[in-house]
Amino acid sequence: MFQDPPHPPYSNPDIVLGAIDDLQPTVNFASQAEVPAFEQWGPRIIPDYQLFCLLSGEAEIRIGQEQYTLAAGDSALYGPHCPHRIITRTGAVFIGIHFAYRQSSLEPVHPAFSIEACSEEKLKASIRPNYKLELYNKELLELPPFFTKPDLKPILMRIVKEYMNEQPGYRIVLRSLMTELIATIVRNQLTKRPRSPEQGKIDPALQAINQQPEKNWTVNELAALCGYHVIYFSSLFRKCTGDSPKQYLINERIRKAKYYLLSGEKMEVIAERLGYASVHYFSRNFKEETSLTPTEFRN
Repeated sequence: MFQDPPHPPYSNPDIVLGAIDDLQPTVNFASQAEVPAFEQWGPRIIPDYQLFCLLSGEAEIRIGQEQYTLAAGDSALYGPHCPHRIITRTGAVFIGIHFAYRQSSLEPVHPAFSIEACSEEKLKASIRPNYKLELYNKELLELPPFFTKPDLKPILMRIVKEYMNEQPGYRIVLRSLMTELIATIVRNQLTKRPRSPEQGKIDPALQAINQQPEKNWTVNELAALCGYHVIYFSSLFRKCTGDSPKQYLINERIRKAKYYLLSGEKMEVIAERLGYASVHYFSRNFKEETSLTPTEFRN
């Protein structure tokens, strides 16, 4: 686990990256590397954003006046406004992904030629900004500069594989995977926020969907479980989850479908288990939601 430094005596400036639904992420570079102890990057300033995920070993990262120690499963997320330095304290394996949050072109722009060295003085004088995404109802969510989520490895490995192999269509697949990665980070951050009293009001509906995703729940049925009028319930549900009850049900089905696919279940069994009328309908819905066919996701 990373070690937090003392709270700094200054306020970090805010940088709003835009609305989450309007993002067009482009992966500029992705790699997995094994490095010895005391490998160092920086002090430097990168031209884009980077996710640095440590798979094994220990590393120290300094961003401005803040310093953290990362262990296996820890990640750092920073951008072009963040002078920083990374030093491995032991032999380490990591995945590094350079990307843009919003870029119309799918063409990767390798960051190497635009990385700038900076002085220790500039590094220590800089202040890390708070990067924020706009969610529903104009709410702003701060993206975590450092976080622990070991289960990111599978999607990070897929991003590296797509980037390295450059198979036909790899650019659009990278955008899809990067979108999923950002959404995963956002949702993980949302789970850490204190629950509001309003969220407790829809718990019966959430539990029903989670326990029986194969059932074609109607909004009326879910509202009745919570004891509210359907219009009030629908508004409250969207406010608390960011989705309509119907979309939440679809998301839950897709989440479970991913688990079953990676567990080796046959698609016919998965489709029936999750309430789809046919394998064709399941495959179409899965691709609409993930941009991948079930077979592509399993592979």
